[in-house]
Amino acid sequence: MALHLYFDLTATLRLAEHAVSCAAHAPSFSENEDGIVCPGALVWVRDQGVYLMSSGLPRLDDPDRPGSSLVVYADGWNPDTDGHRRDADLGGDDFAEHLHLTDQPHPLIGVLRAAHTRGYRWLHLTVAGDTYEVRIARTRRHQP
Repeated sequence: MALHLYFDLTATLRLAEHAVSCAAHAPSFSENEDGIVCPGALVWVRDQGVYLMSSGLPRLDDPDRPGSSLVVYADGWNPDTDGHRRDADLGGDDFAEHLHLTDQPHPLIGVLRAAHTRGYRWLHLTVAGDTYEVRIARTRRHQP
């Protein structure tokens, strides 16, 4: 059975706009290993909760947590308010996956901007085994 993660689109777009406006970015592990420059990404993280953050440097600071990057937790996955959750589809190890914002032919930043303008409310990640799919949604249809 697939896991459905929902991220508030308005807050996610703030992270994405930061990432695309920065000239420098923190590379993913594989980008660093391969000597590839990160083109700008939302970084999907699983460690203490499940959240997104900007790859942009300098980082986007969280005004409520000095010295920390601003993050957007998946609905129901903030350990401070929702407790510590686990799901087999996320595996047993922590990870960081880059969702590149400017990849062609359909740059994710353009999809996010258009969806926000049209009243969509969620970035929806469907996770099953070792694959994931990125979608935009008006409502949450699956409960976490």
